[in-house]
Amino acid sequence: MKELIIVIAGIAVAISGDEKAAPLLTPLKGLFRGFLLPRGDAATEVALSYENFVHLRKFKAEPLRISTAKDRETTRIINHVAKRYPISEKTLLIGFLNGVLAYNVHSHKFHIFLFRSKGENFLMGSLYKLLFILTSLLMVDNKRLLVHGAGLRINRQGNLFLGLSGAGKSTVAGYVPIGDVLSDDATVVEERGGLFKIHPSPFSQINSLARKGKNHYRQECPLARIIFLKKAEPLALNRRDRQAALAELLLFHIHYFNLMDRELKTSVFNCCCDLCASIPSFDMHFQKDNSFLTLL
Repeated sequence: MKELIIVIAGIAVAISGDEKAAPLLTPLKGLFRGFLLPRGDAATEVALSYENFVHLRKFKAEPLRISTAKDRETTRIINHVAKRYPISEKTLLIGFLNGVLAYNVHSHKFHIFLFRSKGENFLMGSLYKLLFILTSLLMVDNKRLLVHGAGLRINRQGNLFLGLSGAGKSTVAGYVPIGDVLSDDATVVEERGGLFKIHPSPFSQINSLARKGKNHYRQECPLARIIFLKKAEPLALNRRDRQAALAELLLFHIHYFNLMDRELKTSVFNCCCDLCASIPSFDMHFQKDNSFLTLL
């Protein structure tokens, strides 16, 4: 059995694969470069299993929270998971393409089950996406948020740029030195001692394969602003109402909020309330050049 230890926002996660799944850990080393530990203890465990001789129905290309009361074929898939992981009515079960993620909240133990289907199979794609979802759930379970936004260090301060797809998050990140880009798509926000910090994650849009230092996971920066990007002219930075900021943050900018159970959603809500009450929020009218830096 092989094991891979990754660290995100101070949380160490040990991913172990059975004999058939272990080869899939090798390509993850490249994707998680800068977030790896050669050895150590991890409070959170992820077991990875793969049945290459079992053909099951593929899930859709949009992650779906599933239940034990689903159709016969889904029940068959869940039964395979249940051979390796204790499942109850409260277990979070999430299906995506050729995989299922199972998690009993607060247990610090996850299981990812991969399988084959008729036609084209997407084992690495399924694994990567399920690890992304797993990270979002894990962060919330540890009083952190995985935010769909670009976390950038500008003038030694942390700035969290939010916006819908195409709003300019990756464009903004492209105007900042790569060493000051914590993430262009999935930034971790943590409250510590009454102060908010942002951390990098290995999940990125444009620089996921960029070379990162072996201790990249140690980067952090005090959060000074939350900025909602808007395509408009002229260039401007306007203060946003806290309630409006909270509403948009919850609706659009927490990764996989829709897949969480009620307990995790409540934790997200409380964290977001504290964040928006403590950190000033702004609307930025943005043009696709580096002129926005003059406002910060």
